[in-house]
Formats: sequence, structure tokens, C-alpha cells
Amino acid sequence: GFLGSHIVDKCMALGDSVRVLVRKTSDTKYLEKYPFIEYVYGDLCDIEALTLATSGVDVVYHSAARVKAVGDRKEFYNDNFYATKHLVDVAKLNGVRRFVFVSSPSIFFEFRDQCDIDEAYPYPEEYINLYSETKALAEKYVLAANSSEFMSCALRPRGIWGPRDKTGYLPKVVASMMQGKFPDFSGGKEVFATICHVDNAAEACVLAARSDNVGGRAYFITDDEKT
Repeated sequence: GFLGSHIVDKCMALGDSVRVLVRKTSDTKYLEKYPFIEYVYGDLCDIEALTLATSGVDVVYHSAARVKAVGDRKEFYNDNFYATKHLVDVAKLNGVRRFVFVSSPSIFFEFRDQCDIDEAYPYPEEYINLYSETKALAEKYVLAANSSEFMSCALRPRGIWGPRDKTGYLPKVVASMMQGKFPDFSGGKEVFATICHVDNAAEACVLAARSDNVGGRAYFITDDEKT
């Protein structure tokens, strides 16, 4: 995946041994530059594949999700909540010590300006869509799993952008703007957006995995500039 491949870059640069969980249909051409990566084939609802993927592993980085707008309740719950729950449970059983979950600030969306909010901001009473609902449930499960034997944390990068993004919304937005087809939603106001370069998101992941101070906590991750 987009963020996943950049996490692999960071881990390899730090001298880590890397194992990736991919589908048989996944495009793994980029990863072929690293000859020593291990591959496990399966998906996040396949307990056998999860067991193989987490065996003998120190850290799990979980950055996969159903992020598209399409899908029914069952699909979103399976791909976002139950997949995360299965991965956490199997990782704990396999003796994994650290678990870094890539969550999303989208779980807090409320159809109003949300400027300079921090991690004390409460979960909403109602969620905007199934993506936000299931990502919030997954995040809560990950944070509740934290213990002295199993460090788990959640990172919330917003609007991830950068090289190798082939399917995200940002390339589509920029292309639409360049073609003069993107409508003006500003209402005449100056609008601020939170975005996060993929290098910053991946850096946050490997820093969290190496920290002893993040267990049971969630963090917003953004670029430094106001956009």
C-alpha cells in the first residue's frame, strides 16, 4: 500500500527485518528493491495468515483499511474493526510486544470547523459514516489492549500525500483543480486543511514503535505548515 510501502522504507533504512502481509493480487513491484523482505499471503480476516505474519515479530504496523466511500456495513466492520481486532488478538497470542495502529482524524468529523483541536477532543456521539464509525471502534480496541507486555498506540495522520499515491483522494483533487473542474466550497472564507506528507506519517510510525511513552495513547500527526 501507499503508507505501508513508506513504513517499509523507514524500517529497512533503520536495519530492521521486515515481513509484509499482502494479497496474492497485490502489486509488490516496489518492494522487489528489497531482496530480503519476507512475504505472507492472505488478508486481515484470515487467522492462519495473521498467525504466520506475526510469528516471531517484535512490532506490528497496521496501516490497512477500507477507506473508500463504497461498501455496506458488514464490509466496513469486517475490514476496519474485525480485521484490527483479529490482528491485535493474534499478535498478543504470538508474543508481539508493540502494535502501532494507523487511525484517522476523520472519526471526529462534525460538519463544522475544527481548528487546532488536540488529543483531548472527545469522540463524537454520532459518526459521519461507516468508515469513521469502524475506525473509531478499531482505535478504541487497540488503545484498550495496551499493557505492560503489549504496547499499543494509535496515530491519526490526516490527508496523507506524497510519492506513490495512486488511489488516494488528493491526486484526484489536484488533477481536478488543474483542469479547472474543482468547485469552490469555501463560501468566500479562507479555509484551512490538515494534511500529512507520507514521509512524516511513516516517520511517526517508526518513532512510536521505538518509544516507551506512547502506550494506550492516540496522536494527531500533521505537517508543520498551515495549509
